Amino acid sequence: MANYSYTNLYVYGPQEELANLFKKLKRWTRKDERKPKTAFGCGWLGFIAEGAGIKAFDLRAGVEKFQFDGKEMLYICYTSAWETQAEFWKAVLRKFAPACKSYYLSEESCQGLYVTNDKFRRVITADYAIPAWDSAAGCYLPSELRRSTFYTEGAIRELLSSRYGSGKSTAELLELARHDGLAVYDVKREA
Repeated sequence: MANYSYTNLYVYGPQEELANLFKKLKRWTRKDERKPKTAFGCGWLGFIAEGAGIKAFDLRAGVEKFQFDGKEMLYICYTSAWETQAEFWKAVLRKFAPACKSYYLSEESCQGLYVTNDKFRRVITADYAIPAWDSAAGCYLPSELRRSTFYTEGAIRELLSSRYGSGKSTAELLELARHDGLAVYDVKREA
């Protein structure tokens, strides 16, 4: 069984390129009875790849939502098996929005894996993640049921200081939290 990665992709660039890409993505993923049925529905990346004329990717992924602010940011939320599909999105952007830059934040809460490509914190400022907790069941929820909460270093420090007292370093607070069984994970920054 696949470990599913839940990714938020933020694309920034010229309004004209983003509007054009948004329109194409909507066209490529709209419901059409002639399309083959897939586990990822109409948002399957295979439909996007076909529309974009891009081949040679393992596309076990599907888009959940697109949002365009009408100005300089396109937001894409998608689910994929085992990986972020970053190379696929780079290929799409190279072809249809070459002046744009993209930043993603991906989570695989069942694996405790949180990753971003925003090495310099231009868009993704999160340093830590805590998976969603189901108090009724007494366990952490997988990301497909409820997404994790992300914290900057200052925010995690404030949160943990309220529980363990002030005057401790972030490392000491994290150690106390993890000792108590609180799942706090680092967000890894890839180049």
